Amino acid sequence: MPITLSTVSSARRCRRSKMSERLAQSLLLGALILLPGKGVQAEPPEDPIYLKTSNGWNGAYAHGNEYAEFRVIGNGAKLQDPYHILLQKNVGMMVSFVDQKELQNDKDVLSAHAQWETNYWHQHASRVESNNRADLIGTRKDVKVTEIRVYNDKGAQLSSYLIGLAAKDGVFALSVSPAKKDIDPLVKELVSSFKLVPRKLDAEETKRLSSEAKAQR
Repeated sequence: MPITLSTVSSARRCRRSKMSERLAQSLLLGALILLPGKGVQAEPPEDPIYLKTSNGWNGAYAHGNEYAEFRVIGNGAKLQDPYHILLQKNVGMMVSFVDQKELQNDKDVLSAHAQWETNYWHQHASRVESNNRADLIGTRKDVKVTEIRVYNDKGAQLSSYLIGLAAKDGVFALSVSPAKKDIDPLVKELVSSFKLVPRKLDAEETKRLSSEAKAQR
């Protein structure tokens, strides 16, 4: 029986935290979970912020002097906490950031990030499959989508789309679960809106984003 979506109750600031380990153990028992939470980094990013629009939410996630912006389309989308969003029934998304230091400062941070995620699951699951979904990103070079399927020893699975956005000091990531063909259009929408902004998300920038969101209502 496939593993489906369950909302993780709180954001986690360290992938290797005790909560993350418990979630990994739950996966092996066939529990209903999302992928583990935020990556390890020397300087934690600020919590993501969300601004309501007429058709969903505009999100912004800051790290240092830049931030990632993305749009969640659909009035049915529900914020669970700053890092977890219920996009639609039985489809969830998690927002995270992984510092480049955790990727051994690899110049190809997007491929290194996808491999880092896969390596993590190899430590906790019976079988892991990953597939590069270049068909979901068009001609962009700053984004990578990887489909990941994780199986426990009883054949139960958890699947997700890992959407990575290259940043100056690491990778911003959106994890959408479960991975299935009928949500490909939703993933494409997320990819098209997932962009790096080379500005600090300060009060003035937040005010500007708020004005943009109001104009979209």
